[in-house]
Amino acid sequence: MSSVERAAREVKLLKDEEWKTLLGLEKASMIYGFADEGMISRLSLIPVDRVRFALDMLNKREMVVGSGRNTAMTRAGVEALALKEYVRRDVIAALGAIIAKGKESDVYEALSEEGTTYALKFFKLGRVSFTRTRKKRFIERAESRNWITLNYEAAKREYSSLRALGGLGQGFPRVVSYNRSTVLLEELSGVRLSTRPELLDPESTLARVLATMRAAYLGSGLINADLSEYNILTDAEKVWLIDWPQAVDRTHPNAQDLLRHDVTSVVKFFARAYGVEVDVERAMHYVTGKTATL
Repeated sequence: MSSVERAAREVKLLKDEEWKTLLGLEKASMIYGFADEGMISRLSLIPVDRVRFALDMLNKREMVVGSGRNTAMTRAGVEALALKEYVRRDVIAALGAIIAKGKESDVYEALSEEGTTYALKFFKLGRVSFTRTRKKRFIERAESRNWITLNYEAAKREYSSLRALGGLGQGFPRVVSYNRSTVLLEELSGVRLSTRPELLDPESTLARVLATMRAAYLGSGLINADLSEYNILTDAEKVWLIDWPQAVDRTHPNAQDLLRHDVTSVVKFFARAYGVEVDVERAMHYVTGKTATL
């Protein structure tokens, strides 16, 4: 059972003192990564003996790990808090099946009370898997930053990026909300280009991808900075560029190198998978607005 599935199962079972204890531990974890019973008691405004009892229950539910001075949250604990908040705000009512599983996030279907279907993205960054990304994009400020902070900040960055991209056409997912390590998005019907789907017109599809990159660059000043066939969706006609937590502004000192990486990755994929040839420099000039047409 995944941490998300465990969180969804337990979210209706946790008692009020367990929720308050989790919230107190979360506050401490944002600073220290762990806490003792006394600290949790002060932050949750619950007597120590009740905190101790709640932590025993949370341990059994796998919402926390450790004991005494070294109690820490698990991913399931963080994800339960996020799900609880979405339910409290009447944004979603149920969690559905997993849509996609990746190195840095998992995406599940989520349903509202009215039957609207969303995609709920759970970030799962950690120190080990995030080392390369941190060095490349200068996101983490110190080695001691804990995984909770990394995931919360990634969700916030993606939400902010997609909000900025929201008025630039239909080539970007519509973002609905975010909470803790999660981002709530509209559900898209496309498949990843990495599956090499049959395209009605590969040349037109590549042109749409580059036009969407151009809209992001010229309209909001954003560069995805990790674009590839794995985060481009298509329904064989339309395209969507997804996964924006690592996006950088075009004023970033490495902006042109990161943009060139994205453009090169896309152009080489279409040449390899569909036999569509476009010169990288020509594509760069188009995306950055130096030329009006591809």
